[in-house]
Amino acid sequence: MWRGPELFVLLEDYELVATVGRNPLQPLLEFLQQARDIGLHLVIVRGSGGAGRALFEPVLQRLRELDSPGLIMSGATDEGASLADVKPSPQPPGRGMLVPRRHGTGLVQVAWRKQAESWLQGAASTTTSRPSSLS
Repeated sequence: MWRGPELFVLLEDYELVATVGRNPLQPLLEFLQQARDIGLHLVIVRGSGGAGRALFEPVLQRLRELDSPGLIMSGATDEGASLADVKPSPQPPGRGMLVPRRHGTGLVQVAWRKQAESWLQGAASTTTSRPSSLS
C-alpha cells in the first residue's frame, strides 16, 4: 500500500490531444505498471467516436493490458468494445457501465455537484484553496 504524495493526472478530450507521433502522456508509459505502488492516478476522458481504433494507441493499449478499470458512458454501439467486452450504448445522462479490474461489470449512475463545479472553477485560478466539504 502506497504511503506518500499522490499524483493525479487528468486529461480531457484525449482524442484531440494524443495525435499520431505526439502524445503528452508518453513519458508516463513506463510508470503505468507501477502506478499503484508510486501513488500515480491517471484519468483519461475521450469521446466514443473512434474509440476502437484508439485502443492501438500506446498509452490506451498499456492501460488495457494492465486491466485498468474504466467507466464507459453513453455512446454509439457501432464503436465496438473499448474495455473488456463492454461496448458503449445510448444511456441517460450520467449513466454508464463501470468496468472494474476484478469484479463483474455493473451499471452505475454518476452525479455532478454544483458546489464541486464552483470549487473546480476556483481551482483553475489557484491551486491552494479547497473547500472543507471536499476534504
